[in-house]
Amino acid sequence: MTQQLDPEYLSIRNLQKTYPKTTAPAVNDVNLDVQQGDLVALLGPSGCGKTTTLRMVAGLLEPTSGEIRVNGEDVVSTPVHKRGMGMVFQSYALFPHLTVEENVAFGLQMHKVPRAQIAPRTAEALDKVQLGHLRSRKPAELSGGQQQRVALARALVIHPTLLLLDEPLSNLDAKLREAMRREIRGIQQESGTTTLFVTHDQDEALDMADRIAILNNGVIEQYDRPTAIYESPATKFVANFVGKANFLEVGAVSGGSGAGATYQVHSDLFGSFAVAGAPGITGAASLVVRPHRVTVEPSGERIGSLPTARARVTASSYTGNVRSYDLRLDSGQEMRADKLSSARDELRIGDEAYVSFEPGDAHLVPEG
Repeated sequence: MTQQLDPEYLSIRNLQKTYPKTTAPAVNDVNLDVQQGDLVALLGPSGCGKTTTLRMVAGLLEPTSGEIRVNGEDVVSTPVHKRGMGMVFQSYALFPHLTVEENVAFGLQMHKVPRAQIAPRTAEALDKVQLGHLRSRKPAELSGGQQQRVALARALVIHPTLLLLDEPLSNLDAKLREAMRREIRGIQQESGTTTLFVTHDQDEALDMADRIAILNNGVIEQYDRPTAIYESPATKFVANFVGKANFLEVGAVSGGSGAGATYQVHSDLFGSFAVAGAPGITGAASLVVRPHRVTVEPSGERIGSLPTARARVTASSYTGNVRSYDLRLDSGQEMRADKLSSARDELRIGDEAYVSFEPGDAHLVPEG
């Protein structure tokens, strides 16, 4: 009979880790549910607790308190070698004296898989990562991307309960990283393996993940789908960490309750208008406007009825398809605007301009 799997395949409850001789927890009351087959990114700056969380799920660290359940079973007291999880480390951790085929087969041997199954399962895993033709090579004879795929094949060949990836792309150059994240995502989706992926790179998380958990100082500040993380950040930290953001000061704020809260805000520069925001804002708040959502026009071309303010261009940069402007508003506040470049460069440093945005493209977050 087929086993019935929980929709919440990985469930983490009140997870905490405090290291000896420290007072502040490295991970503080983390709660996380991962659906079966999803890839979830743990994203945040160095020291935020993302790798500590991953290592507790793997069994490499013992939690100070909390629960970790996989398919309904509490695994906190289960030894690491009995959790059936596959892990890909930042260093890949390949055995240099073994061939590609032997490296991948090693995990099956450790799990005491019958000898007759080892060769076909190893071949299948290598074909999945398109390395069957290199099965006889040693790791030193492979490129960084090929070594990364060997490590991935070794993790997947055991048919893991969870696939755990600890910044596996950080040793690759920028172009190869972009190619490899697509390969990993494709392999993960094809295998259907539930995956936790640790990264400090927001582009990796946005590109690869079904859901993203943003960690800061050991706490999850927001856990949601990539579009919601980017378009509707819950906190100022999330808005600042994921993508580029302008933060505009606002005065009085009213309204807002429950999910999808709408507020009436007032800005001395931009006037009064309604805007969506994080629920429950009662005190000081900032308006988040992404630079590519800012419209900038030459002085004298005020933009209709949109919230608009006068500014002066302080810097300009060109990156091929985008022209970026740094702007100083009359209040002294700074803004950035990104617009598709054209042959006609309308604005130069020192020029006056009008900046505006659609209220629907802005989002209110608490100031703290």
